[in-house]
Amino acid sequence: MYRFIFVCYNHGAGGENLAVKISKNKKCNNLKYDMMDKRTWSYDYFNKLFLKPFNNNWKEHCTEITKTELIDVIPSHYSPEILKEIFPNEFYVVINYPKTNAGIKHLKENTYKKVWASKHNNLHQKLGYWRTNTSRESTKEILKKLNGDITNEEIECLIHNFPATKENIGRLFDEKFAKIKDKFNYSNNENLLIIEYENLNNIENLIENINERI
Repeated sequence: MYRFIFVCYNHGAGGENLAVKISKNKKCNNLKYDMMDKRTWSYDYFNKLFLKPFNNNWKEHCTEITKTELIDVIPSHYSPEILKEIFPNEFYVVINYPKTNAGIKHLKENTYKKVWASKHNNLHQKLGYWRTNTSRESTKEILKKLNGDITNEEIECLIHNFPATKENIGRLFDEKFAKIKDKFNYSNNENLLIIEYENLNNIENLIENINERI
């Protein structure tokens, strides 16, 4: 049996929601999560290590993995090639980058609506978003601002030391979305299954295939 199922996807593509659904398999540990408006915020085995900006020392955080009879499902922005450097025999599910202009437009709108324009429920979650998107220290002044009524797009402006104006928010979002490139473009193989972004509303076949493989 696999120790992990890694769900690999671009920022904003809905990988945490898919990971939660996959984890409902009887062979998996249920992935704990909260809902932030319509966004799924999960609490995975590696404490969101693979959803944060790439860490050159990421392997050091994967040295003492406890055994379990069930599989842990892990959302990841890291590609399978990187993860396979120390997890070569695990199972991978990939949400491919959109193949159509309509899909790309939907991904951009979805990323803004569900990620940038949304709010977290408490300071711990806001701080988690801060740490996921920057290596900057969270000072007392930052913590005070995070503890207020603040959206993720306002946190993004705080990260960059910009006033949270409509113009700055739009520019930062466009710059960040432009960095989301077509790095997830895979085909099925022995221990990897893909789903096209445009097909995320119909995952029954994917779930069935995963159940057969694990």
